Amino acid sequence: MLVSLPSLLAVAQPVSAIAPAPTCRAGPYVMSAVDQSDLPQLVGATSLCDQLVARGALDLQTDGTFLLQVAQIQDCARSGGAADSFTTTVTGAFTVTGTQLTLHPAGTGLQYGGTLSPGALEVQLPRLPLVSSASHVARFVKFPL
Repeated sequence: MLVSLPSLLAVAQPVSAIAPAPTCRAGPYVMSAVDQSDLPQLVGATSLCDQLVARGALDLQTDGTFLLQVAQIQDCARSGGAADSFTTTVTGAFTVTGTQLTLHPAGTGLQYGGTLSPGALEVQLPRLPLVSSASHVARFVKFPL
């Protein structure tokens, strides 16, 4: 029987070399819904403009850091204005305890909680620019599917 060197090394790794819990959930996630509705999702409106979340991504790194990007649209067409798009980017650290995920945005002292399930997660979004103070929850699916 032939055994390759990489598989032999994998078996020989000491228990202390096993990655911490964040590694188990690490990887890219793609936003699939906000507030249990498919994207794009209306998250705020005034008499002049609508605020929508168009798409998003959450990358959980093996070192316990994250990168969250949320693409938004401000659509003021009904008042004669234009539709503008922009992306909000948030970075920081994350922790995992069982099925609970907590995002800790850098330099804010804030925390945003969520839950993990196989191949997906739901997390409270940080306050988005141009959107009321209402809290929004986003669902992300692991990519690639």
